[in-house]
Amino acid sequence: MNQPAIDVQGVSKKFRRGERVDSIRDWFAGRLRGGRSRTKLGANEFWVLDDISFAVQPGEAFGIIGPNGAGKSTFLKLLAGIMQPDCGTISVEGPVSPLIELGAGFHPDLTGRENIFLNASILGLSRGEVTTQFDNIVDFAGVGEFLDTPVKRYSSGMHARLGFSIAAHVRPRVLLVDEVLSVGDRVFRAKCMDKMSAFLDEGVAVVFVSHDLPAVGRFCDRAMVLSEGRCLFQGPANQAVGRYHEACSRSLVIGAQSGDATARVLNVQIRDISGANVSSVRPGDKVDFQFDVTFAQDMATPSYGFSITRLEDHLVLFETSSSRIGREHAAVRAGERMRVHYWFDANLPPGEYAIGLHVREQDGLQYAVQNSHAARFLVDGPVISGGCVHVAPAIDVMSLGGSPTIERFNVAHLSAPAA
Repeated sequence: MNQPAIDVQGVSKKFRRGERVDSIRDWFAGRLRGGRSRTKLGANEFWVLDDISFAVQPGEAFGIIGPNGAGKSTFLKLLAGIMQPDCGTISVEGPVSPLIELGAGFHPDLTGRENIFLNASILGLSRGEVTTQFDNIVDFAGVGEFLDTPVKRYSSGMHARLGFSIAAHVRPRVLLVDEVLSVGDRVFRAKCMDKMSAFLDEGVAVVFVSHDLPAVGRFCDRAMVLSEGRCLFQGPANQAVGRYHEACSRSLVIGAQSGDATARVLNVQIRDISGANVSSVRPGDKVDFQFDVTFAQDMATPSYGFSITRLEDHLVLFETSSSRIGREHAAVRAGERMRVHYWFDANLPPGEYAIGLHVREQDGLQYAVQNSHAARFLVDGPVISGGCVHVAPAIDVMSLGGSPTIERFNVAHLSAPAA
């Protein structure tokens, strides 16, 4: 195996709650107080990253995903050299292009043209190199007609496009991408993804942080799931996306950390219209998803949630709750057991899907129970359509001249016979 472009071994980083650094003297004093001990935390300190290790090969895309506050952006700043770890080692080979805060080096009163030279020099390009790449930078960013306008007049999208374009033309060996592409429109995001794919072909190592889970699943070879600074999973990107949902579920459920749940779900079943348990249905079939809830505490206004996730890329196709569809349920007392039914039409193309559920107080911020993969089922049938849903279309074709001809075809199910 080649020498890793990025090699991270046992890295931890601690922060101090309420810390303010007003001078270089204060910063050095803090570093001397903190030392580099892994086992000791001072007053009001906590580990924002805790004993993380991974390696990224040249030409590999590595994703970092996790709930808000998991430590993702902090890790990118460590890789970029903006911060230093409190313990462990980080080795990064070659020029690094950090797409963390696009246009962070822009001066608002300077024009786009002037900021290209300024920002590119900050990223390590000489003036001659910037001149050579100038037209390519402007063309990729699509800001040619505003090139001599101060960037403080730019929209957030224009600002992000110019920042990405400059960073992308530095010719890095390592590319660090934080949640920066969400600013641009869909066309520009696709353009950025194509550019990053081209980097991979050239042997550039890419670390990609995003909440766009389908994009992580499509673009990344491997991914790491962070939660509260710890690595929960590291492996194939599609598997990591599934573990991400588990991490988010645990962070939202009351009593998840202590194990003292306020409600428990039992007897999860998927049934067809006749009441038989099924694991496979046809597109358009009516389905009964049911589960029992045993409450450990009183709940004044219980709300019961339902979702469908496509397992191929973990895209949430549908989600709702009883309160959102206007159903109010009676209060429950500790020890009571309720049975919940969700009836729906499986208007889905062939594939594997997960059904999720949750239980919470209608106006509460936390769930008593949350499971995005409570049950799985297969939609099976001939593939005669595309897209995310099956809408059971019917088609009429009739002649508007000559002899009257009518052709009719109804595809209520994908298994309908051909016309």
